[in-house]
Amino acid sequence: MDTKMIDTFFGTLKDMRGIAELDKHLLHALIRMQPDISESTQKFLCLCFSLWDDGNTRVPLDAGEFSKRWTRKWNGLFLLKETAGNAATSTDGIDDFEQIISTGVEDFLHNCASKFTSIISTLETSEVSEGAISTPLILTRVAGELPYLYLDRLFRAKILIEKYAGTLFKDGGDKLPSEADIESIQKKIAGIATYKKGGQVHPLELNAEQAQAVIRGQRENLIITGGPGTGKTTVVLYILWSLLTQGDLKTPNDETCSCSIYLAAPSGKAADRMQESLQNGLKGIRDEFKYEAGSGNTAEKKESRVYKKLKDLEGSTIHRLLKYSRSNNGFSYNAKEQFSEKSIFVIDEASMIDINLFASLLQAIPEGAKIFILGDPYQLPSVDAGAVLGEILKPKSKKDFTVRLTRSNRFTDDSVIGNLAKAIKACAEDKNATAPVHKFTPHPALDSAVAPNAPAKNSGTEVPAQSENLPKDAVFYYSLPAGTQTKKQETETLEKILHSWMGDFYKLPKIALEIDPENPDKDKCEAIWELSLKKRILSAERRGIYGVEQINKSACKLIRDYGTKKFTDRYFPGELLMITQNQAMYKLYNGDTGIVVYKDSTPYIMLRKASENEAGFVFYPLSWFPTEAIEPAFAITIHKSQGSEYDHVTMFLPKQEGHPLLNNQILYTGITRAKQSVTIIATPETFKAACEMVIERDTGIAL
Repeated sequence: MDTKMIDTFFGTLKDMRGIAELDKHLLHALIRMQPDISESTQKFLCLCFSLWDDGNTRVPLDAGEFSKRWTRKWNGLFLLKETAGNAATSTDGIDDFEQIISTGVEDFLHNCASKFTSIISTLETSEVSEGAISTPLILTRVAGELPYLYLDRLFRAKILIEKYAGTLFKDGGDKLPSEADIESIQKKIAGIATYKKGGQVHPLELNAEQAQAVIRGQRENLIITGGPGTGKTTVVLYILWSLLTQGDLKTPNDETCSCSIYLAAPSGKAADRMQESLQNGLKGIRDEFKYEAGSGNTAEKKESRVYKKLKDLEGSTIHRLLKYSRSNNGFSYNAKEQFSEKSIFVIDEASMIDINLFASLLQAIPEGAKIFILGDPYQLPSVDAGAVLGEILKPKSKKDFTVRLTRSNRFTDDSVIGNLAKAIKACAEDKNATAPVHKFTPHPALDSAVAPNAPAKNSGTEVPAQSENLPKDAVFYYSLPAGTQTKKQETETLEKILHSWMGDFYKLPKIALEIDPENPDKDKCEAIWELSLKKRILSAERRGIYGVEQINKSACKLIRDYGTKKFTDRYFPGELLMITQNQAMYKLYNGDTGIVVYKDSTPYIMLRKASENEAGFVFYPLSWFPTEAIEPAFAITIHKSQGSEYDHVTMFLPKQEGHPLLNNQILYTGITRAKQSVTIIATPETFKAACEMVIERDTGIAL
C-alpha cells in the first residue's frame, strides 16, 4: 500500500494543527480495507477526520455545506499560523479544497467506499441494533435531510440517546403549573426553609421560575438550565424534598423515602461541588423538620428520614456511578443491567458530558426512574465528541421537558459581570452579532504608571491584598503589549501581573504551618480554605508564557522566595494543588483541589470532603500519590474551572487570533466563574475575536 501522497497531505494539515496524529493510523486502516479509493477521496477523508476532531459527530455530504465548515476552520488555522509568526509554513498541494470536497462528496454518494461504509436510510434503532453494522463509517440517507457521514461509534451513541431520552423525557408543556399552584408551593417551601440576610432570618422565597420547576419535577423528568446563580441546585433540593414527602412537604412519604438517590457529574470536582451546594441548602431547613417528634431534648432526637436521607447523599463521577470495569472494558450498569426503577438521579454540569458517556448514562436508567439533568449550554462543551446538552434542548418534536432559569441571585439586573455574560451569550445565539460594546475599567494596579513591586525576598513584611481590595461587581481589563515581544519581555509582563495578583496568598505558608493534619483545628482549616477560594488565575492554555504551567511555576517561586523561612522541599506549606488522575481508593478524582500542610517533615494534602467527618476536611500524605497525578493549582485551565466559583478571577486569553481556544464559550465560562470581580488579560483584538468565534458542533441528535 503506497501512502506517500496521503501522508504528505496529512503532514501538512498536522503542521497547521488541523488534524490529530491518531487519525493517520485510522486513515491507513480505511485505505487497507479499500485500497482502490481515489486520491481525492483519501484527501477528503482527511478533512472529515479533521472536522470530527473538533467534536462533530457527523459531517455533511453536501459540497456547499461541507465547504462552509471547512473554510471557516481553515481560515482560523491559517490566521493562527500568521499571528504565531509561522506564515512561511508551506501549504502547497492542499489549497484546492473545493475540488477535493466536491470529488470526495461525489465518490461517497455514488461509490460509497462500500467496504468501510454502510448506508442507513432511516434512523430507526432497529437498523443499528447490536451487531447489525460492522463498518467504521455510516452514511445516512434520510428523507428531508442532507446526507451525513458518521463515525460508527458516534452514530450508535446518537441513536441510543434519541431512544432513551425519548423514553425518559415526556412532553409536559400542556400541563404547566397555574399561578395558584406556584403560589401554593412557594408558601409551603417558605414554611419549611429559611435564609439569612443582614443578620436576620427570613422565609425562603423561590421565584416563579424556580417554583414552577419544583412543581414540574414532582411529576416529570426535567432538564434544568440556567447560568450561575440562577438556583439550579436549590430547585433540585426542593424537588427531592417534595418527592420524599407528602403534599404538605412536612410528612415523610414511606414509599418514596425508600428510593435510592444518586448525585453525579462528569468530574469529581463538579460532583463534590453539587454535593456541597445541596448540603449548604439543607442548612436552611427549619430545625423542627430536621428532627422527629418525641420526648427528650433536641440533641437526643433522631434526624428525620427526609433530612437525613438528603444530608447523607454523596456525589460521584458518572463513570463511578455506572461502575466502569477495566476488565470488561465497559460499565456494569447498562441497557441490559439497569438501575432499579425506584431511583432518582441528579446529573450536574451536563454540558461537559460527551456523546458516548451520555448514551451510556441514559441507557442504564429505566423508564420508571426519575432523572433531573442540570447544566448551562453556553459553557464549554465536552472535551470529547458532541454538544449533547445543547442539542437536546432544542427538540425537533417540540416536546417541552425543560425549565430555563434566567433570574440570577448572584447578579442584579444592572450588574456589570452579569450583563457582560449576557452580551457574550447573545453573540453565541446570533451568528451575525458583534462583540459587545463594553466599558472596561483599567486594572488599578496593572495600568498604573508604576508597576507593582514584588515583595523583598525573605523580608517577612506584610503585602497588601491587592485583589481583595478590588470593588465588587467589576470587570477589569489589562491589554497585553501590542506587537511581538521577546520571551524575556513576556516573562516580565507575567511577573508584573502576578505581583499585583498575589496579595494575601503570600500568607498561605504561615497559616498552613499552624494546621496539624493529625489533630486539625476546624477554624484554622476553614480560614485557609476560604482564603484559597478567594481568587484563581484561569488560562485557556496549558503551555506557553501565559499557560497554566508557566504561571504556576512563577507563582510558586514568588511564594517560596517571600517570608523568613526558605522552603526547599518539592511541596511547600500552603501550596494549592490539583489532583489530575483519579485516585479512587481515596475517593479523590481528577479536578479535586487541596492545600499542602505539614506534620514534622511529612507533606499532606488537605481537602474538603464534607461527607467524611464532622470537620469536613481530610488529610492524605502526598507520598501516597504518583507525582504525575498532582500539579500546582494557583492557575488552572478554564476547562478545569467548570463547576467552580471564586470571588476574583483573572483570566488569560490566547494572544493569537485564530487560536482554537479563543472562542465564545471559553470567554463565557471564565467570566461566569467570578462572584465579585473579573480581570481579563488580553488585547482588544483577541477579546473581540473570542466573543465572535462560537464553537459549533454538529451532533445531529433529534428528539
